[in-house]
Amino acid sequence: MGNLILNQFSLEILSGEIINLIGLEGSGKEELYAILSGKEFIDSGDVWFNGEQYKIGKESLPVERVNGIFLIGNYDLIIPDLTVAENIYIIEKINYFQFSVSKKKMEQQTKKIFDQFNVKIDPRKKAKNLTPYERCILRFMRAYVKRAKLIVVDDILDDYSLDKIHQILEILNLFKKEGISILWINNYPDSITEAADKIVVIRNGKNGILFYKEDYEKEKIKRSLTTGKQYLENYEGVTSVRKENAISIQNIKNNYFNELSFECKKGEILGIYDIQNKFSRELKKILLGKKKYQGKFIIEDEEIKTDAEYKLLKSKIAVVDGNAYQLSIFPDLSLQENLEISAYQKTAKGKYFINRRVQKYVNRMGEELFENNVTYKSMREISRRDAMRVVYYRLGLAKPKILFCFQPFLRLDPISRKQLCEILLKFSSQGTGMILSSASVSDLILLCDRILVVEKNRIYQEVERASFLKVFQ
Repeated sequence: MGNLILNQFSLEILSGEIINLIGLEGSGKEELYAILSGKEFIDSGDVWFNGEQYKIGKESLPVERVNGIFLIGNYDLIIPDLTVAENIYIIEKINYFQFSVSKKKMEQQTKKIFDQFNVKIDPRKKAKNLTPYERCILRFMRAYVKRAKLIVVDDILDDYSLDKIHQILEILNLFKKEGISILWINNYPDSITEAADKIVVIRNGKNGILFYKEDYEKEKIKRSLTTGKQYLENYEGVTSVRKENAISIQNIKNNYFNELSFECKKGEILGIYDIQNKFSRELKKILLGKKKYQGKFIIEDEEIKTDAEYKLLKSKIAVVDGNAYQLSIFPDLSLQENLEISAYQKTAKGKYFINRRVQKYVNRMGEELFENNVTYKSMREISRRDAMRVVYYRLGLAKPKILFCFQPFLRLDPISRKQLCEILLKFSSQGTGMILSSASVSDLILLCDRILVVEKNRIYQEVERASFLKVFQ
């Protein structure tokens, strides 16, 4: 049975209106963004924009086109070796300057627009030298230059200072006056929520409560995000917690964390309940080498440096992003090759010749795992459930000491959830320590031995399994 992610969801955005769509992970907001970007299909329903009905599918919506929809997410659509002015104008296929493109003219026009919005960025500056905040502003300005009618923003505030957030709000309010609409998507009330004309809560793929600007109340919105959430029965499996630490995280400090410390035992499943998802996002950046830090990650009395993603497994750490199971698959390899690759990396002779005994073993285990039905599947068409199983099976062959799972149950149907529970319990029985991060506590109480409740950049409560129902009910 399939998992219905969006269920009769509807949303209306008026010209010059700021709408804040807010929902927890797995609520359906990520799928809506994917639909608007043309990356996902819908089974039924319509999208109307600017008086026209659009067919849903890849490249079907006018993303980054004149008079269209402009999407701004947690990725860059910027050419680093071009200047700010060139990024704004040259990328666009339409020639804004009629028959010729003058670099000087581009810079002058860019400065004129920047002055209009009080943006202090040198148009001659190379894009690769911009700060993350400046790149964000550049993308807003490019949307304006391309005359977008609707700008869809996917939770990009991160930890900008108040003055930077204030500037973004000023820009959005100026956009409003020119009839540009804003759909701001996030998972927790923030400064944009306060400024929005309407706040739409999405829950379990359906329309939740609608708040108007004059009704804004942060606590009321927070309660509406979780109201009606049904906690699942505790899974009957039992983890295999041991006395020794799988990992000790000591005094992690950077521009977000302030001496973060916690431990996870071998065989333990430790939950991180992070309703805002910022704590987890910053921790993942550190693990993948995208953020510098001070402090220590200790595994088996050895300090591990998390300075590059490709070194993680060698350091006995595995990181899984539940939002990207299918993106973790190698599309040009067969399914069997995707299953085998981690074992080959460890057992290939002289890094060239495959150990045939290992190959036969992996083939046999892969056939049992997927019931002999995957040999002919294209990796570009693999289901989310099969992609999830490939990812964890592959990691099982690599035998990490600690497994970080971020949003592991995101958009999984009930059958897939049960399979994932069984997979994680098997890791536990082998002594692997696991840290599961989720904004949904109902996912965590399924399996976890302990849950760390976080708020902003700190752990403020530690809850043992025996107290789950009392604390989280």
